[in-house]
Amino acid sequence: MSDTITQAPASPAAADPRFAALSVLVVDDDPFVRTMTVRVFRALGVARIEQAGGGREALSLMGAAEQPVDVIVCDLDMPDMDGVETLRHIGGLNANAGIIIASAARPDIIRTVEELARARGLTMLGALPKPLTPAGVTALLARLGARGPARRGMAAVEVTRERLLAALDAGEIEAWYQPKVALPSGRLEGVEALVRWRHPDHGVLPPVVFLDKLDGFGLTDVFTEYMLQTALAQAGRWAAEGLRIGVAVNLSASSLYRLDLPEFVLGLAADHGVAIHHVTLEVTESGLMTDITTPFDVITRLAMKGVRLSIDDFGTGYSTIQQLVRLPFTEFKLDMSFVRGAAENERVRIVLESNVEMAKRLDMKVVGEGVETRDNWDMLAAMGVDLVQGYYVAKPMPGADLLPWEQSRPSLATAS
Repeated sequence: MSDTITQAPASPAAADPRFAALSVLVVDDDPFVRTMTVRVFRALGVARIEQAGGGREALSLMGAAEQPVDVIVCDLDMPDMDGVETLRHIGGLNANAGIIIASAARPDIIRTVEELARARGLTMLGALPKPLTPAGVTALLARLGARGPARRGMAAVEVTRERLLAALDAGEIEAWYQPKVALPSGRLEGVEALVRWRHPDHGVLPPVVFLDKLDGFGLTDVFTEYMLQTALAQAGRWAAEGLRIGVAVNLSASSLYRLDLPEFVLGLAADHGVAIHHVTLEVTESGLMTDITTPFDVITRLAMKGVRLSIDDFGTGYSTIQQLVRLPFTEFKLDMSFVRGAAENERVRIVLESNVEMAKRLDMKVVGEGVETRDNWDMLAAMGVDLVQGYYVAKPMPGADLLPWEQSRPSLATAS
């Protein structure tokens, strides 16, 4: 049953042109709640809004829709089909929709629902208490980024093995770079290389459009090698311009079985004049497989040669803390879901603080991902986190844009 609303949303909001093309579905069994939620979205400039009084109606609307829904606002406590069951079925219909949970449920329950939804491949934008406010909704809609209204166009993108190989040959696949800055000074320390597809018909496409298809096409190692070559070449150009910073590249799990990987990375660094200690390879926790003999060999030799190694998205995979003890990682990346959730959820904050303390005791640098607000920045600075990245610092950008950004950006230093 829905929560009782005792007040209308806050003061009127100005329409935002970024949201005009969005399609929104509001799922709540309380008609008054739905009406007030629709008012908030209309005030922000959203024109296409549909309402469903429950999960079954929502699924029916989505199944009959000619165009996919961009954003789904879903209550949790509903009769007949509750929000958890509704999200389970939504995953099979439209996994690309951004999900906003609107509920007064306990924070730990909401946190669990968010993690469950992510495990099912849904895009969680976040949770908001009722009544929704324009400020709260705007902050979550901003997380759609390139996956917002362009999502309908992206559904028409041809993603085949042959098309992706052609994109590589045509130079359409690019590396973009997200700055990593030090806490509390805000000094630029490095970047993470992130893949983008500059499509001639659809513009710049994020990796969500094609990345999960690479393994099935047998192209994961091809793209990994391309990103290594591109990122180290760019790092060499920056160094020639006087900007000597670290560059991090995500490593596919299968690359850990490539015995010549240390020599390949060393050769690229030498060819482009990049100091080897400026190279970081990021391995996701879930990429640390049970058959670890060859990965242990490769990772150990990389470390011996001076390459920095980062364990990415720690706490979201299925490996154990034992990997931190057994392998020579030098950097520990906090998953963005922990960073975003710690401000609202004391239990998440406790886990975050414990992970930071553990990494520090293991003599590892700690990087916080997904920093979107000053509150995120200040919280991580207080915990002793070393580096942060996220939209509060800067969005990913083409390599040519980094130096002008660095020369003109405002100071982010924490006040002493």
